[in-house]
Amino acid sequence: MAWPVLQERRWQLALVLCVTFFVGYLDRLNISFAVPLMAVEFGWSAEQTRDYGSLLMGLFYAGYGLANIFLTPLAARFGPRRSLLVIVTLWSLFTAMGAWVSQWLMLLMATRVLLGLSEGVHVPMVSQLIKTWFPREERARANSIFVSGLFLAVILSPLLLVPLMSWIGWRTGFILIALFGALVSLPLVLRFVHDRPSQGDGVGEAELDLITNGQAEEAAEYPDALTIRQLLRLPRFLLLGLIGIVNNVVALGMSSWLPTYFTNSRGIPFEEIAWLVAIPYTFSLLGIGVWATLGDRYNIRALLGAVGFSGAGVMIYLGLQAEALWLVLGCFSLGVFLISAFNACEFAMIQRIVPLQLAAPAMGIYNGCTTIIGGGLGPFIVSPIIGSGGPVWIISAIALVNAALLVLAWRVIRY
Repeated sequence: MAWPVLQERRWQLALVLCVTFFVGYLDRLNISFAVPLMAVEFGWSAEQTRDYGSLLMGLFYAGYGLANIFLTPLAARFGPRRSLLVIVTLWSLFTAMGAWVSQWLMLLMATRVLLGLSEGVHVPMVSQLIKTWFPREERARANSIFVSGLFLAVILSPLLLVPLMSWIGWRTGFILIALFGALVSLPLVLRFVHDRPSQGDGVGEAELDLITNGQAEEAAEYPDALTIRQLLRLPRFLLLGLIGIVNNVVALGMSSWLPTYFTNSRGIPFEEIAWLVAIPYTFSLLGIGVWATLGDRYNIRALLGAVGFSGAGVMIYLGLQAEALWLVLGCFSLGVFLISAFNACEFAMIQRIVPLQLAAPAMGIYNGCTTIIGGGLGPFIVSPIIGSGGPVWIISAIALVNAALLVLAWRVIRY
């Protein structure tokens, strides 16, 4: 696929936002790899591992979702650039604190809530920046560059964290991750992130005209001021929110428990799971680029998401039923490739239905509610299926329901 030239500042901005998402996601994923080591260190039973692991994973999403909803309006007044500088500093601090207080389970759980609160306004601020800097016909690709940071974290986290935590322990691993995140992200945000495009910040005249004309054209489609209260009654917004919830149940539920699935259910030593966890998600980077380009070119983003969820539902079912490890990996890899069709259009669809002044708060409400409900329920719904070979068809059925909802979304917003 042909990505736009990266000499233009808006695409450089998208790459920096990708880096911040990679760092933030690495901080939230570290617990998935620490849980098997915690279980051994603290002598947890299989039931305790499932219950405590679900709490440690779910509490992050509780704090994350609440911050999206209630802290985004404050961050929007503060401005995306300054907000990013603050939250990167805070989430690095809270990641390190998780190691310092780890001998007390309740305090460790509290750091997961604080980590979620600090990361909560990240996506809304990025949504504001992308809505401001990119015309609508480029947004699937712009969002996909940003979201690629998530998949890079999912791919690289087992390759980085499994050997790191096996070598120096999960506590020291947490501290090194925190330092890495702060030292990499903060200079990039200071250099490349600005709230609005201007020639004073290195934006060329032609690029500025493209951005300005695109914003003016889209603004003409919102003749009446849309308030938050009206947004919450908007059928299109509610439909996209339901789709996002179901997506998080499937995607976050599966990704949270994949390391434990390979160690507990498949009997593979922790030190050997790095490539097993990483391989399926390498296909997400290919998928999100392909689906974003097709969606922007043919304006069929939601339809592609429906196709992806249909195929992913089938692949998840086959993967969890398979005996041969190569077949499990093949099914999971194809499933991740297919489900990334939704990731390529998710944020762009929200940005499409709201005016610029509501880009951040609308995304905060959307991301907060979908994360609290979908992200909170996902690990609990998936854990008995992963842990004890329960009815695996449930996950596939949920995925197929989301495919039907995405077809409806296409009919409603035609985007």
